[in-house]
Amino acid sequence: MTAGLAVLWMARLAAVATTVAALELVAVHRAVGDEGVFRWATLRRDYAAAPAPVRALLDALFGARGTRLVLGVQLASGLALPWLDHPAVAWLAVASTLAIAVRFRGSYNGGSDAMLLVVLIAIALARTQPGSPLELAGLAYAAVQLVLSYFISGVAKLADAQWRRGTALPLLVRLPQYAVPARLAALLSRPLVARGAGIGMLAFECVFPLALVQPTACFVLLGVGVAFHLVNALAFGLNRFLWTWLAAYPALLFWVARTHG
Repeated sequence: MTAGLAVLWMARLAAVATTVAALELVAVHRAVGDEGVFRWATLRRDYAAAPAPVRALLDALFGARGTRLVLGVQLASGLALPWLDHPAVAWLAVASTLAIAVRFRGSYNGGSDAMLLVVLIAIALARTQPGSPLELAGLAYAAVQLVLSYFISGVAKLADAQWRRGTALPLLVRLPQYAVPARLAALLSRPLVARGAGIGMLAFECVFPLALVQPTACFVLLGVGVAFHLVNALAFGLNRFLWTWLAAYPALLFWVARTHG
């Protein structure tokens, strides 16, 4: 896989991820409105110590109307990524995605927002100077962050006795906010199934760094990763995670092909 092809596939998948992210916030527009639970009048208190010009800019950007404008830029720039390779498009996607994170004081949808920003920065760097060390740096950045995202998650779970015993998953599927289908929740609550799934998840995440050093392991682990995120999307409704993590996969495939091809 060439660097250019890797960037193109990242852009295609990131377009889906960015569109899903923007549309999910559009769907809950009342929550970010002037009377909503995420209204800017409440969130702006965190920036009370900022200089007056900064507060004025944030007020313009993150009121109900400004938030809709930022979401519009995010949606338009994300959709344009596969079709327009000018770096300005990718940097607009980066800026609007970062602005949304600032508005929500971190991320609205957990790690998927952070990974989406990683992927968009990688694309923007690569398209700023195609065929240069900057392009390679962008792809390396995405590949390393992808590997670390799995490995750090696995190590964190390994330190938790509930994950090691296989009792964490049954607790997770019963959380009401995920609305896991009843049959699937019952299946994953069976001790043997829960323990097997938990151990399998720990093993997958903890050994993921092997993907950097062994091509066959890379293909196997990425295949498991696709299945992992697909199950999470179907069971827990984690749609953003599926497309955002897949958007980083071409960067890893490129580096494995480059170093072991």
